Amino acid sequence: MYTEKAREELIEALTKAAKAAFLSLQETTKEHFYFYTFIFDEGLHPYISAWSYEALEKSILARQLSDEEKLWWKWDSADSPYAVYGYDEFFGETGELLDKRAAALSDDDLYGTEWTLRMDAMEEAMKRLDHAGLFGAGKEREQVVINVEQAPPDGDGSEYSRALRLNPPSALLSEYLETCE
Repeated sequence: MYTEKAREELIEALTKAAKAAFLSLQETTKEHFYFYTFIFDEGLHPYISAWSYEALEKSILARQLSDEEKLWWKWDSADSPYAVYGYDEFFGETGELLDKRAAALSDDDLYGTEWTLRMDAMEEAMKRLDHAGLFGAGKEREQVVINVEQAPPDGDGSEYSRALRLNPPSALLSEYLETCE
């Protein structure tokens, strides 16, 4: 189950599903996205979320958020209108692969070693999508933050570390890190 071939199969499935979902989101909304995240929760199936400036503005107005609330709301992937976007459409094959992997594991292995493998594979998938230019290039890329998150947050600083590994230095990344710390 933990062979390099199985790891690569997992990364490829995650990359394919996330790419399809993010591309669909970009193409159907035509909005200006500043945050893309790949999320993994206790349901053991990953999904995407994202924020655009347009969606953020609408959300802030609808909820009449205070200035203090706006700071963290900007990065709250769970409350984005695009949370779990395209899950039914793009993550079916990935879900089957993950279920097949899970069926062969004990709960200890599933929520231990396998959990870590899945998080690492999701990070690698985001790296590959980034290197392919999905989130922009050059100055355009500096205007976007990407990450892999765990829900609920792990509290051990791993999301902070992943954000540093996945993003070029930028003012937007600094804002994200400061807000989410």
